[in-house]
Amino acid sequence: MNESTGRQMVSFPADPFLPAETDRVQVLGHRGAPGAGRPDNSVAAVTEALLQGADGVEVDVWLTEGGTLVCTHDLPSAAEQAALATLPELLAAVQSFSGAQVVVEAKPVADAAVAARTASVLADVLRTSAGNAAITVSSFDPALLAMIRATCADLPVRTALLGHTEDPAAEVVQRASEDGHDEVHLSLAGVRQTPEAVETAHRLGLSVALWTVNDRSDLQWVAELGVDAVITDDILTAWSELDRATMIREMVAA
Repeated sequence: MNESTGRQMVSFPADPFLPAETDRVQVLGHRGAPGAGRPDNSVAAVTEALLQGADGVEVDVWLTEGGTLVCTHDLPSAAEQAALATLPELLAAVQSFSGAQVVVEAKPVADAAVAARTASVLADVLRTSAGNAAITVSSFDPALLAMIRATCADLPVRTALLGHTEDPAAEVVQRASEDGHDEVHLSLAGVRQTPEAVETAHRLGLSVALWTVNDRSDLQWVAELGVDAVITDDILTAWSELDRATMIREMVAA
């Protein structure tokens, strides 16, 4: 137990964005790799992203009135829920990909009671279904994310504060640090305005992921900036550009 915070101390996994064998920026498929017959946030989209070589995926979750975490970007109607993947189903699908990273974005909720139930159900799901996946829970909602961090205190789960496009990146970084999170997930547009926020985050011990990075020129810039991960809609392009950037750095260093 940390006496200053009252939080139980657990052994966290190594930073999934910094594997020992490479310093390449990690590639996370945005809602998997959606396509024909592969709706976003579906098991098929997540599986395809990992088959394409993504280091992991980012998916969205909502808690239904029945207490199930379903994977979808927008709040689903009751009629839509049956067609959606549940978070346990998605986590089961990634077990074939050893050590795959899964960023679970908990969508903001206005009701405090719903937020508390979301945090509780999410902790239960991760406790029973995470398997060998490296889990980060992210959210734009600081209050919800704080609840999730407290509820998952006994689990090897990392948390990441998300910043909106219009949020000053430096302020998001500072809030993530003050709230005790492990990562900060910033918008590409926000970091374009204040790229020094990445260095500040690293100095504060935060890993940095940027969303949503698709264009080759942006990927090249991000690689030079030294972020830890990108969330992208184009996994193959991200791989090629980030690998090329790593190769160039290694050649220059040699």
